[in-house]
Amino acid sequence: METLNLSHLISSPHIQLENALSAIFPLPTEENQIISAKRKLGETAKILTDEQIECMVTDFQYLIDTWLDEFECGVFGGKTLKKLLGDK
Repeated sequence: METLNLSHLISSPHIQLENALSAIFPLPTEENQIISAKRKLGETAKILTDEQIECMVTDFQYLIDTWLDEFECGVFGGKTLKKLLGDK
């Protein structure tokens, strides 16, 4: 009789603890965005405050969303993909 190897289905206690802690104490998205932006800005990030970087990220995200909506409206006859899919 062949035995089944189920070890890949059982996660280690360390991974279970990490998953539980991540579910209870997730990192704020804004902080993740600031950390990511700092890495991308390199040396420039050293002269900017976290608040300045957060404002830049927010401004860029607004511009990206606005430009994408305008592009989608041009392509899809005045509607965004969200509108076409019934999300908005």
